[in-house]
Amino acid sequence: MPAAELAGRDWDAIVVGGGHNGLVAAAYLAKAGRSVLVLERREQLGGACTIERPFADERYLVSPCAYVVGLLDELVISELGLREYGYHVTPCDPHLWCGFADGSSYADFADGARTAAYLRDNGFAEADIAGLDAYYGLVGRARAALRHGERDSWVGPSPTRAELERMLGDDELIGLVFEDSIADVIRRYVDDPRLHQALWGQGVIGTDAGPETPGTAGVKLMHSQGTLDGVGGSWGYVKGGMGTISFAIADAAAAAGATIAAGVPVGRVLPGEGVELESGELIHGRTVISNADPKRLRSLLGETDVPAAFAERLDRWKVDSPVGKLNAGLTRMPAFSAAPEGFDPTKAMVTCSIPLAEAQDAWEGAHRGEVRIGFAELYFHTAYDPTVAPEGRQTMSVFAEYVPVDSSGAGETVAAPGALMDGILDAIEAHAPDIRDCLDHCDVLGPADIEERIGLSGGHIFQGSALPDQMWEHRFASRTPIDGLYMCGAATHPGGSVIGLNGRNAAIAAIEDLG
Repeated sequence: MPAAELAGRDWDAIVVGGGHNGLVAAAYLAKAGRSVLVLERREQLGGACTIERPFADERYLVSPCAYVVGLLDELVISELGLREYGYHVTPCDPHLWCGFADGSSYADFADGARTAAYLRDNGFAEADIAGLDAYYGLVGRARAALRHGERDSWVGPSPTRAELERMLGDDELIGLVFEDSIADVIRRYVDDPRLHQALWGQGVIGTDAGPETPGTAGVKLMHSQGTLDGVGGSWGYVKGGMGTISFAIADAAAAAGATIAAGVPVGRVLPGEGVELESGELIHGRTVISNADPKRLRSLLGETDVPAAFAERLDRWKVDSPVGKLNAGLTRMPAFSAAPEGFDPTKAMVTCSIPLAEAQDAWEGAHRGEVRIGFAELYFHTAYDPTVAPEGRQTMSVFAEYVPVDSSGAGETVAAPGALMDGILDAIEAHAPDIRDCLDHCDVLGPADIEERIGLSGGHIFQGSALPDQMWEHRFASRTPIDGLYMCGAATHPGGSVIGLNGRNAAIAAIEDLG
């Protein structure tokens, strides 16, 4: 539809940004009978949760930033009927696998008895096996209290700290949510340094912090609060790639009557009026829902009279990201040195990490401008879904920390790697010595590249730090202090990752206010 035709209508709601949360918001608004328009600046939908063809061989389908699903809420899945639009997920089992220099390894299976047997086979003490079970039990108790207690704390506005403490009802759980470092919690439950090495990375995912940094236990908890096929804290692979989630939501929104326009960049947000496109057209809308990150929203508001306190929050929002991404096409799966005979680590999310004692220095090294990959998590989508690669080929995606927050992998190739690609591959090579021999194609993204390609300030895939000072009531609410302006992106409660409740929360608020 030409921009002039879009501008010729008055809309109940205009959603700025076609990421998955913006599409969720549009779907709910349309289902409520509202006229809604989604405007996405890129030619494709999904934001960070999309599908690209970055290699010369376009038969590879790659999700550039989002790799596995575990937090997409069942409420959104069922209410929007996403399974009817092609959403299908296969849980990972084992969940995690990590090899060690001495040839032993750690695996976490859906079946706790199988996990315990594996750990015994790899020389872990009974006390540590029991301690590990208690550690996961702690996380499970917190998930039960926050998601399945008196109310689901992720649905609707965030509870206050006092309300959360009452819901948790336990000093240890309160410490887990608000205060503890992931290192302290792990050491409290298990003594074996190998378990420390395997587990610390789960507390710093997407976070500019080291494992000794207070609050990182809450990052681990945040990524453990979902339920996949009835199993809490589980993650899995989406058939066709993560972008099919966004495409399914878009189909649901369109079926409900939403209009979705890609390749239409917004230049200004005009609360109470609508938006102005970069091409100059004014599109009228009673309500504007921003899926943009806070800093981009601030720039889109321009000279709008923004309340001082809200403007300050937008300006000081922390978006520094220490994450590098590497997406590869492989001629074959790599061989992991510590994998037992007959065991396939690629069925798990593979952790390649350094000892906990060295990890805090790795984070600090990245702040000195060094690529210090202390933790990398590897995802082999083709281990479950061969449709995303040419026949006989494999895919590997890597989430790696720590890299300098302004680093870029632009121009790096398999034939001419640079500091970012080499740093990530070196970290993997310590566990899979043949990894470079397996490479067919490679695309590496530093924070600067993610900002440039996806449009996320700081290259932060969660639209901002998930430490306690930017979570719960400190994350942005759906309603802003500006009449007619709402936020629905990952910077809103309940947080980053592919959740969908952010968009639902914003839509429900807007529907209520529209009357």
